[in-house]
Amino acid sequence: PGFSCWKQCGSRWFICSWPPHGPAGNTSYLLTLCYVTPRLCQSFKAGVMTTYTLKHHHVYVLTNATAWVEARWGNHVHRTPNLTLYLNEAVKPEPPTTGMSFSKTGGRLRLRVPWPPCHRGSQPPQREARFRRMGNHSWMQVTCETVTNENEDDSVTCALGRQGAFEVQLRHKPPHWSSYWSDWSSSIFVPEEILASPVLSYQLGKLGRDGQRVLRLGWQRAPAEQGNVTYTLRAHMPACRCAEPDDEDTVELGREVMAHNLTLSGAEYEILLTASNAAGMGPARQLHVPAEQSTDLGFKDVSVAGSTMLARWEAPSPGSIYCFEQQPLPGALKEGVCIRQDFSAKSIHVERGRTSEAPACYRLAVHSWARPQRWSTFALQHYYASNASLAVPIRINTSAGDAAVVWWSPSPRAACPGALAKYLICHAAKGKNVTYSEVDAAASQYTLQNLQPSTAYRVGVWEVTAESRGTCRPWWHFQTKALGSQGAAWKSNLKYLGLSLSLPVIAAIYQLSKKRARRLLFPPLPKPMGSKAVQFSAGEMSQGHPWPSLVEPSERFSPAELLLTKLNPGKEMTDAGTRPSTPQPSPTAEEPVVVCLLGCEKELPFAYRRQEVLSPDGFPPPGSTSCSSHLVKEEEERGRQGLHQLLVPIALLISDKPVIIRDEEGWDPSLEKSVP
Repeated sequence: PGFSCWKQCGSRWFICSWPPHGPAGNTSYLLTLCYVTPRLCQSFKAGVMTTYTLKHHHVYVLTNATAWVEARWGNHVHRTPNLTLYLNEAVKPEPPTTGMSFSKTGGRLRLRVPWPPCHRGSQPPQREARFRRMGNHSWMQVTCETVTNENEDDSVTCALGRQGAFEVQLRHKPPHWSSYWSDWSSSIFVPEEILASPVLSYQLGKLGRDGQRVLRLGWQRAPAEQGNVTYTLRAHMPACRCAEPDDEDTVELGREVMAHNLTLSGAEYEILLTASNAAGMGPARQLHVPAEQSTDLGFKDVSVAGSTMLARWEAPSPGSIYCFEQQPLPGALKEGVCIRQDFSAKSIHVERGRTSEAPACYRLAVHSWARPQRWSTFALQHYYASNASLAVPIRINTSAGDAAVVWWSPSPRAACPGALAKYLICHAAKGKNVTYSEVDAAASQYTLQNLQPSTAYRVGVWEVTAESRGTCRPWWHFQTKALGSQGAAWKSNLKYLGLSLSLPVIAAIYQLSKKRARRLLFPPLPKPMGSKAVQFSAGEMSQGHPWPSLVEPSERFSPAELLLTKLNPGKEMTDAGTRPSTPQPSPTAEEPVVVCLLGCEKELPFAYRRQEVLSPDGFPPPGSTSCSSHLVKEEEERGRQGLHQLLVPIALLISDKPVIIRDEEGWDPSLEKSVP
């Protein structure tokens, strides 16, 4: 925009330009150049134009010069600032081209930029970049770093500092101080970089009779910010490196493609899917395709002699390259043997391999390459190399008289796919023909049916492989049981079962009987609650009369003395089952009689006046004593009267004091049977 004088690369004309000053059309301009060597100045009239072209031979180009422009209109003079330049190096290059390659990683834009024409010296040109997001109008400008490589384009790195899709422009400038920046280049559209690998889904088909299988792949569409995305599929066989890189399956697919089918052989594969755009290539998505395990494409013959294995196969179609695999299972993948030679259809080939001393499982395979079908599998088989016998150790259960169960441990050959075809079971009684049976390779037991009781048998279990002829010899002996012993065993079992079931029943009956017997033998005592047997007179309840404690006896009591109270009923009961509502006292109060066990004394050793005797209403407390003779007379008189209602006292001994309680509600003696 300011005052400048420069020339283009290879040109001998200098173009000086300046901004307009004063009124348009009425302002004249004068260009002046003063040189250091020689010390002189030159003036050039430009008229009303704001540009002026200097011829190369009219100026001094190999010295420093100072230039300025004066604008005159009317009485006004305007002078531009001085411009110092070296005319021979005052070069303004062309803008950078836009066909350069670039990539972007981590917000850093890397470009391959060629040197500008007429560039001299070893120093690279200076470069700048400006960028803005797609749809934005404001630019951001950064300085770029340049690395020069001999005979190659410069590697230019511009730090954009952010992720996303951008519009980028470049410009450059020769390293001389008097040179000029070029104009900005055309826009370069840098898409968003691919940071994640595509999400891959797949479906693997079975190996066909043609020795090939189909792998169906699918993935998601890339976002629009990533621009034009290209997908690359590579299929690689790690075990067979016969093919050149050009012969490997490599497919380039466009942005609109989201699925593809690959035709593979039965070998193990590594599939790589990468997505790339103008910003560069994203991380690859790796898919491991396992080798085919089960197939009908077997070898003609496989044999082992010592540590050498021989495998014979037939080519179903012609070819020029084939690969022989002998992979130990389990184990790390080993590289196969690649053979480059032409062969015809129906030709027979023999491959040699080495085996270990210990039993091992091997996957044997032959893959061939030919156009146009490319890689296909000719032969595939698993082989278990072992010198062990095909007879299987067994265990026999003869608990049933007419059957026997045979068990065995799974064979190591069962872990080798296809190596064990089945088990052959043979059994025979002594002097009888051998009976054969077959079970699959996953079985571990078999039941021999319809056997004769108490009979000796021989049985054998043998492995059947693809190489064996399925022979079986019974050499394990066993004896079936008699049916009677079986019945005795069942009777013994039933006996034990009956004993085990009867124990809980006996325990339950015992518990019920125990509770019933307790209620019959030990009835509950009558409850004195609600009884009128305990009553006290008003004089005894007065404060002047001391009340004895329930636990302290009012007097000492001897266990050898028994206190009896004689009752005199008022009148005879007409009905033996009827009890009078109120007992009637006798006209003459009888004195209580004490039986003296050690002798009859007239006077008792203690006074009964201090004894608090609890008696029912209507009967006076005892106040006198008599001897045993008097007691006998009273007993005879009571018997003659035929007393039917008798209140039997209940004596409760609390400490050493007898307490007599009559309960007229609890017990009816008339209901008891008399004992003769």
